[in-house]
Amino acid sequence: MAYELLGSSCPASEKTIGEERPYLRGGKMTNSQSLVPLAKHFRYERLAPGVYAAIHTQVGWGVCNAGIVDLGDRTLVFDSGLTPRAGRELRTAATTLTKRAPSHLVVSHYHNDHIRGGQVFAGAVEIGTTLTRELIATKGRTELKEDWENAASQTAQMKRLARSRDESERKFGAFFLPYWQGILASLPEIKLRLPDVTFDKRLAFQGNKRVAQLIAFDNGHCESDCVLFLPKERIMFCGDLLFVKSHPFLGHGNPVSLLSILDYLAGMKARVFVPGHGPVGQKRHVDEMQSYIRTLSGQAGRVLRKGGTEEDAAGQPLPDSYADWILAQLYASNMRFLFRRLARKNEVNPEEKNGFCASPRKRP
Repeated sequence: MAYELLGSSCPASEKTIGEERPYLRGGKMTNSQSLVPLAKHFRYERLAPGVYAAIHTQVGWGVCNAGIVDLGDRTLVFDSGLTPRAGRELRTAATTLTKRAPSHLVVSHYHNDHIRGGQVFAGAVEIGTTLTRELIATKGRTELKEDWENAASQTAQMKRLARSRDESERKFGAFFLPYWQGILASLPEIKLRLPDVTFDKRLAFQGNKRVAQLIAFDNGHCESDCVLFLPKERIMFCGDLLFVKSHPFLGHGNPVSLLSILDYLAGMKARVFVPGHGPVGQKRHVDEMQSYIRTLSGQAGRVLRKGGTEEDAAGQPLPDSYADWILAQLYASNMRFLFRRLARKNEVNPEEKNGFCASPRKRP
């Protein structure tokens, strides 16, 4: 089976597929720039005939990963990026790669980097969970209001940090500058779109080329998430239930439930896992994220048992296993979140006092 990396804007080093994508071994990798000309916000990886991962670039305004699936008679897009500009590129790419405009757009959850490109998918039916629709209408609107108030100052701050003499500050500023620049530039045209069709557990697409399944989960990365699974190809688009080689954002979810959800995803026999952030991964990357949650919760539990504070937890050394992961800025906030959760006596079971554990989860 051949796999292709499409798009021309990423640095040459990012175009090289090596050990981080072992599912490509034995396949022929070609760079087909002409199929998606002038791609800036995503780079497009062909995972199977008619199935593409759109991996956000560091310099672009996509910010999250997305997916394009040719069902045979329809085209489905999974998540739309942070900005309308990124959404337009993604819609053009989907139209170019599948020879038809997208008919359906799935939103994995309500966070801004996954939904704000959706307004440009005219003619496509937007689909999300019932709770995701409610969250976009409430928390999504609140976040948009806060972005109007803060985007200019945050952009200026990131520019200052990107010029800092301190290496950690410089990396932080350089990493988050495109995020705030994208928000600031897109605010005048942002119109939050709500899903047209909602579901609560499962929803299946029966195309004449393939079947695609949506599966919903509660209280994982946030209050409601969904994944897109292609059973024949064994490919799963995970949204932010999975981060690969990247510190996850834990602060809006339930780590105990998330561990169980990751167990469930690992058991679905997918061979390719497309995360919400980071490169395309495998089952071992699901295991790595579970290990991350358990390791950090164990650290937070030890601080709590010793009578330490939330800031003591945040100040714990970063484990060597995660030293090369992106979004390292989330480590301290994750430690604070895990410590606070463990410290709430009315929410902690006795077996969780040394860190979080996960019990088997029933299939949704």
